[in-house]
Amino acid sequence: MSNKSNQPFSAKNVLNILVRNKLLSRAGALEILSKKEVIRQRLEKKHNQPVTIVDIIASLRLRRADGLSGHLDEDAIFQALAAEWKVPYTKVDPLKLDLNVVTTTLPRSFAMKLLVLPIDLNDGYLTVATPDPFNSEVMEDIARASDLKIRVVVSSKSDIIKIINEFYGFKRSIVAAEHQFAAPSVDLGNLEQYVRLKSADELPSNDQHVVNAVNHLLSYAFEQRASDIHIEPKRATSLIRMRIDGILHTIYELPKNVHSAIISRIKNLSRMDMAEKRRPQDGRIKTDKGDVEVEIRVSTIPVAFGEKAVLRIMDPDILFQDLGKLGFTDQDLLRYEQFINRPHGIVLVCGPTGSGKSTTLYSTLRKIASPGINITTVEDPIEMVHESFNQIAVQPMIGITFATILRNIL
Repeated sequence: MSNKSNQPFSAKNVLNILVRNKLLSRAGALEILSKKEVIRQRLEKKHNQPVTIVDIIASLRLRRADGLSGHLDEDAIFQALAAEWKVPYTKVDPLKLDLNVVTTTLPRSFAMKLLVLPIDLNDGYLTVATPDPFNSEVMEDIARASDLKIRVVVSSKSDIIKIINEFYGFKRSIVAAEHQFAAPSVDLGNLEQYVRLKSADELPSNDQHVVNAVNHLLSYAFEQRASDIHIEPKRATSLIRMRIDGILHTIYELPKNVHSAIISRIKNLSRMDMAEKRRPQDGRIKTDKGDVEVEIRVSTIPVAFGEKAVLRIMDPDILFQDLGKLGFTDQDLLRYEQFINRPHGIVLVCGPTGSGKSTTLYSTLRKIASPGINITTVEDPIEMVHESFNQIAVQPMIGITFATILRNIL
């Protein structure tokens, strides 16, 4: 990058902007200036990549000097810088991005090297997010290569890197699988046409591209705190949808010839019968999100154009929360805690899928659990195992119903 591009990112310029916007005290700015080289060396050694003054400030997790809650993070810093530069700031929302716009406009290597992310294409204008809006040569190159007019917005470096890795990685796996196992499309008009012997052209579930695609899919769902994933076959494509905060969002359209391989991979991980496609099946996947074990409840069902899979993510970080973080008003929380601390009675928790019933119940049980009381649950199925509870799964096939269990525990 040119000196002109780097000049706005000099330590003094950035720190002065933060002080003017009352995000950082003058004393704090002087302290950062005195220690920045030591911090830079430590961060570069840790992450093995160049570090900017914004990275240094964000790594310190300083309290905001303007009195607002939270730390002086990347988003707050880039918002202040964008306002000073009079360039629009955008918090990149992966759910509002078109994966094809992101991944087909620029090569991944170019996007990652220069930290530029195409986020919207509309009326001949390509909106490009970048932490460095002053690199005009790069924007001119993008305009020439795409034959589009460019709109520049400022976004945080970490958001851009995260989306480049997630979107390009998933797209690369899907495209590689599609090309390697390209097959003529089949118009499945009804369920009878679907129930057939597996075609030789279908992808094996252990193909590395398919494995990578499923891994990317699960990682992305964890990142977005999705409660479930729906993989739905349609006539010509297959939709991947995720439920986030109770609302389903379409994330990607799979090529139809990749759909069956994705489903087979998921069934394999769930220990289902991979040959059985005519009947609904249930299974479980255990994986990890960092240091936390996550359980995924999987169900498949035959629909008109193929097999649909639903993956319910039982994330302990979401299912077991402090009651104060569940959205209760102060008055309702006090009333609810009085209810659950009574020695007898019944509390009904009702609501649609994704509304937080399981989270409310598990969080409640964890709060009241103690060595002095016995907690027994009757579940269909057990969504998350917790050592503090005696959890019983309903199994009607062998006569273990809600009624029989209640008779034995009461």
